[in-house]
Amino acid sequence: MDKNLPSEDLIDKVHKAPGFLLWQIEMCWQRIINKVLADLDLTYTQFIVLTICGWISKTQKNVYQHQVAKHSKIDRMMTSRILTSLEKKEYVNRIKIEGDARAKLVILTPKGKKILDLSLKQVSAMENSFFKPSDRNFIDSMDDILSDCDNL
Repeated sequence: MDKNLPSEDLIDKVHKAPGFLLWQIEMCWQRIINKVLADLDLTYTQFIVLTICGWISKTQKNVYQHQVAKHSKIDRMMTSRILTSLEKKEYVNRIKIEGDARAKLVILTPKGKKILDLSLKQVSAMENSFFKPSDRNFIDSMDDILSDCDNL
């Protein structure tokens, strides 16, 4: 058997492959951030959806479920499930739009605003600690890569 197969050379380099490193960083980040959010009874995905609702509501009078899906890059069905779970926790209210059975208005409740404020502070502190060694170029590079994903 040929010991110099290209795939064998690649296996030796996997620990430095960008995709593998990104995956490992993501797994580490998920463990850390889920510990922080567990005390608030939130998942990271729920936190992201709440944050996007808060962000959109700062610039627009109405926040629609499809906008939350678009900005979070979470498919519409999953966004609906996440918002349902947040509705059960009384963090959001959803109102059906007349004339469009699928369209829903999303409103942060006072309880939702409170948990969003608290979770934003905790997540922000953790991000500053976790990504502390990173410079602006790292953040810009991640943003560039993400913008390439918009059309996928």
